[in-house]
Amino acid sequence: MCKPPIDKVLIYATWKDRLLVFDEPDFPEILPQVPGGTVEPGEALITAAQREFAEESGLTPVYPPIFLASATYAILRDGEHIMHNRHFFHIALDGPFSDSWTNLEMFPHGSNVPVTFRFFWLSLAQAERRLGYEQQAALPFLQHTSDL
Repeated sequence: MCKPPIDKVLIYATWKDRLLVFDEPDFPEILPQVPGGTVEPGEALITAAQREFAEESGLTPVYPPIFLASATYAILRDGEHIMHNRHFFHIALDGPFSDSWTNLEMFPHGSNVPVTFRFFWLSLAQAERRLGYEQQAALPFLQHTSDL
């Protein structure tokens, strides 16, 4: 039996034609991802995108997120069907930025154990090949925005 879908926001943050991604140094088997997370009950999608981006990256962008697209993601994990309604956003960043940095998210969704994220930049072509968990699904929408 499948639980109701969970609303998630995923943020494509760009700077100098590069996409911000992260991995988890404590869990090297986890593939690169973009910042994002679970929408809280009653929370607007754009508010969730701003909150999740700040919590995970430690950055406060100058420009608001721009909605790109929504897609359904389904996976079978530990014998359980999980569905996400993913809502993709774009945030254009103003630098300068380091090539990489770490940020500690103190309260990840569903856990009270902090998690370390290592952020770095990929070209859009690299992101298309390297992002995990179908997070590259809305990259074609990003590639057609004028504010990259």
